[in-house]
Order: sequence, then structure tokens, then C-alpha cells
Amino acid sequence: MYPAKKTVVDHLGNWTLITAAGLLPLFFLPVTQDFYDINKWLLLVLSVLMITGLWTARSLLTGSMHVAWNALSKSLGLLAAAALVNLLVASPNGVEAMMAPFGPITFIALFLMTLLGTTFFDEKSRGTLSWVLYSAVSLTGLIAIYQFFGLSKVAGLSGLPGLSYLADPLWTPVGTSVGLMIILAVTLPLLIGEAMHHKKSGVDTHMIAAVLMAIAILGGLILTAIQAFPLLISGMLPYWAAWQVLLESYKNLKQLFVGVGAQNFVTAFTLGRPAILNITPIWNTRYTLSSSLLFHIATVYGLIGVAGLGYFFVSLIKDKTTLLVRISKWVALASFLLLPPSFPALVVITIFLMVHGPQSVSHMAISKKPALSYGVGIAILVIMLGSSYGLWRVYGAELAFGSSLKALENRDGTGAYNAQIKAITLSPNIARYHIGYSQTNLGMANALAGTASSSATPDQVKKDRETATQLVQQAIREAKLAVNLAPRDILAWENIAAIYQALTGVAQGADTWTVAAYQQAMQLDPTNPVIRLRLGGAYIGQQMLDRAAGSYIAAIQLKPDYANAYYNLGFVYRQQKKYLAAAQALQEALKYVTPGSEGATQGQKELDDLRTLLTEKEKSVLDNPESAQNVQPEALPTPTPKKGVTEPLSPLQ
Repeated sequence: MYPAKKTVVDHLGNWTLITAAGLLPLFFLPVTQDFYDINKWLLLVLSVLMITGLWTARSLLTGSMHVAWNALSKSLGLLAAAALVNLLVASPNGVEAMMAPFGPITFIALFLMTLLGTTFFDEKSRGTLSWVLYSAVSLTGLIAIYQFFGLSKVAGLSGLPGLSYLADPLWTPVGTSVGLMIILAVTLPLLIGEAMHHKKSGVDTHMIAAVLMAIAILGGLILTAIQAFPLLISGMLPYWAAWQVLLESYKNLKQLFVGVGAQNFVTAFTLGRPAILNITPIWNTRYTLSSSLLFHIATVYGLIGVAGLGYFFVSLIKDKTTLLVRISKWVALASFLLLPPSFPALVVITIFLMVHGPQSVSHMAISKKPALSYGVGIAILVIMLGSSYGLWRVYGAELAFGSSLKALENRDGTGAYNAQIKAITLSPNIARYHIGYSQTNLGMANALAGTASSSATPDQVKKDRETATQLVQQAIREAKLAVNLAPRDILAWENIAAIYQALTGVAQGADTWTVAAYQQAMQLDPTNPVIRLRLGGAYIGQQMLDRAAGSYIAAIQLKPDYANAYYNLGFVYRQQKKYLAAAQALQEALKYVTPGSEGATQGQKELDDLRTLLTEKEKSVLDNPESAQNVQPEALPTPTPKKGVTEPLSPLQ
């Protein structure tokens, strides 16, 4: 039962939670790199900090602590504990792990929200929270209908500066179509139940409101599903691939129990990525989330995470309640098992469970233990102040980095440079800030070299060279820092390889470091043909043609319809004067290029040029490979053609 007497603190706690619940599905800010999850995450954490502070104040004022210790809070507490163990044991970069949408801060916040926030409720505030959340979700449904019919384009909103994202018919303030569909599908049975309940009780206004909201939600759900489901089916990580990634990560005993780390799913994916994905349309996609919440938690948190999530699933369905509430809970469970994880959906479902789940509240008198109570209060205050300071730095860095990306879009290199310095100063442990800063430094150095004027004074030329040299050194330094912060991050290694490759011929030893970085990237992403393609380009830069050919052949073996790998292999063979092998490679490349495209025209011209260098017997082999008797051209991998998989030919990489 709830505390008998409500105070000002109780009302503040109620409205903090109600306001956060109403804002969360709709809240986004186009000022950070990620408009959606990071801002919703911040809203959740700040709301929980406020609730914790209010709960502490109430406990000290009343001399009694109230907690909602039930199946929901216990299950989220277990997930939070698993996430904390993972943070201490498996996450090399704790800051990035804590900021992850499904990181330890998220589960701690949800645990505290259910443990402490529920104690501010009474029957009236539960109803208010429900209707506020229903209204917010129904508004997301109306926005989905609005976007489906392209009304943003009709109104000219999508053409306004900073609002171009509204041109996407699937845009939603929730952040993703998957998250939107989950929230709509979970809310719909609850609203139908509200309409039926108020019809029986004779409250027509509430019944009409529920029906109108249900119509908006149903319309948004249907129209979103029509557009999003084909994209979801073709674009999500297949379940069998997620299973193989999981099993590969579990070969490491520590990862079996505690997982790979909250921020490291992409690392697990690249290491365990099945090579057969290379013959699918998603062959060049890197996934930061698994196929479902279950697969994701199992991968990043291991068996301890699975145990916590399993208990959470049990808390979803074990309570006896009305049929429509049970249907809503089963829909939520199905989404956790079958759909890619969504941070806002997880939070909204948790709030609904707080309202429609067990409402028991335990209390413990502390008035007779003033030393203990004030000690606990001071400890909580210190934690809250430290957390608030950390959030200020983290979010300030996100704002600065988002500002740098806007500056880059506007071709303001100096603005981007200064904003990225600010982001790194506020939060120096985020690898992607250092990656972005390294690329900005290199871009500014290239721009400075490109704008150098022959008419400039010798002093100006000297100054520009010194500035460019400093920018190049900073690019290398920042790329190395990113690798040190995230030694298993494939993006960090690809970045440093690309930095060194761009500096080949400029910085001493850059070519050697390029090869070394790509080889390390290859260890982290062993079934990725693109890395082999780029490594081949690095070998060509060192005139190591045999190794370049081997790298391109390895790329083709991983992806038999890889046009660029065949094209580059043909280039190497031509340099080695193996003209028949070069022509055969180019002929294979043209099989996977869109007919009539610029790449196809270019490739055909090069093939015609190669034919002039062949003997009559070699031409016969090229035109009729099965008729070859005595001619033994350079061996080519046997391709497995796939219809409809074509790509443009590109310059050597």
C-alpha cells in the first residue's frame, strides 16, 4: 500500500515521473550526433536523479523509507547488477559503456525508477500517468500518419534549414520505426481496455478519448508497418547470424559469463560475423545492436545478463490481471524476443509495467536511527552531485561534437576543429571524438596544401607548411589515442589505417603503418572483404604486387561477386604483364556491374585495350574458357554469381 499522507514532496515526485513519461516518446533534440536515444537517455537519468533526491528528502522528513520491492524492481535490479559487473570486468572504456543505450546507467535508472518512483503513486496519480503516456503515444501515431501522407513536404517544413529529416516518410520522434511500432502495439490493447472499462462505468468522455487515441495508434501502427516491415526484414541482422555471433563470443570463458561489454556489440559482430553474409544485400552493414533484446543482452552481458533478462521476462507475464493488459505484456515480450532492441520502447514498457504491475510498497522506520539516516542522505547527495557533474560533462561533449558535425556540413573546418577540441576536453575518453578530430585535422591539412599559392611570400609558405605539419601530427596522435581508448574497435583501426594511407609519401613510414593497421583490422573483422581490398591498395603503394594480388584474391574468396576486387586484381596483373589473367579478372568484374553504367563503360574500354595485348590463343581462352587446352593463365577464384548484386567500379582502394 502507499503512504497514507501525501506531502509536497510526494506531489513533486508524482509530477516528475509523469512529466518524464509524457515527454520521453516525443523528446528529441537535433543538436547532438544522435538526435534521439542520447537525449531520451539524458531525460531518463535526470528524472531519476530528481526522483532519488525527492525520495531521500521525504525519507529524512518523515523518518521512514518506502521502497517498491516487487518482481519488476527485483528483475531490473538484477539486470543493473549484471551491467555493473560487466562494467568492472569486461569494459575497457567505462565511460562509453555507461553511455550506451543499454548500458549500466540505463538499467540502474530503470531500477531506481521502479524501486523509488512507484512509492510516490496513489490510484489517482497512476491514472494521470497512464493518460499522459497514452496521449504522448497517440501523438506519435498521429505523426506517423502525417509523415505517411507526406504532409511535411506539402507544408514545406522538410525544406527548411535543419528540418530536412522531416522529408523521410518514416521519421518519428521515437527515433526508429521499430521502436515506434513496439510502443504503439503495446499501448493499443491498454487503450482498448480503458475504452471498455469507461463504457461499462458510464464515463463517456474518457471512453471517447480512449477510442480516438486507439484509432490514432492503430492508424500509425498500420501505416508504419506497411512501410517499415519490408525494410526491417531485409535490413535487420538475421537471427541465425546473431546466434553465430553469440556463440563465437561465448568461446571466450570470461565473455560467456559477463559478455563483451555494453559498448562492444559491434566488436562481437565483426569477430563472429558469418562469411555467408557477404552474398546478401547487407554484406557491408555493421550492426551496433543484435537481432533482438534477448540476443543483444546475451552478447554484451553474457549469462549473468541472460539471467537478469529472464527474470524480467517472468515479471512481464506472471501477474494475474485483465485479458487486454496480459495481451499488452505478451506483445512486449514478443518484441523483446523478435525485434531489434529499442531504448525508448524499453523505458515506455517499464513505465506501463509500473502502472499495471504489482503495487506493493514496503517501508522501514529510520527515525530512531538518525545517524544512519543522515549518513545515507549525505551519501546519496554526494552521489547525485557527482552524477550531475558527470552528466553535464558528458552531455556538453555531445553538444559540442554535434556542433562540429554541423560545422563540417557547412564547410566550416575551423568551427568543427574548435568544437571537437571542446568535446574532447569535456569527455576525453570517447574514441569517436578522437576519430572525428583526427579526420578534421587531416582534412584541414589537405585543404591548406590545396590552397597554397605560388605567389605567396616565402614566409607565408613556410608558415603554411608548419601548420600543415602540425595538423598531420595531430591527426596521427588523435588516431592513436582512439585506438588506445578502444583497442578492439574496428572503426578506430580502420581510421588510423586510412590516416596513414592518406599520408603515404608525406610522413615517413606511413606505408608500413598502413599495412600494419589494416592487418590488425583484419584480425578484428576477419570475414570483411573491404578490408582486404584496402589492404591490397596499401600493398600497391609499396609496389608489393604479389601481396596485393593475394589480398584481392582473399577478398574475392570472401565475396565472390565483388566487382571492385576483380577490377583491382586485373590492375595488378596488368602491372605484372599477365595480360590474360588481367583480362579474365576484368571480365569477371563486368559481370557484377550495372550494364550501361559509367563503371561498365570504363571497364569495357579497359578490357578492349587489354585484348590488343593478347595472342590469338589467349583471346580464344578469354572468349571460350572451356576450350583452353595448353594455356595456363594466372589462377582466379571461382566466382558464385548472384543475380541482381551489382556495384559500380571504383578507383583502386
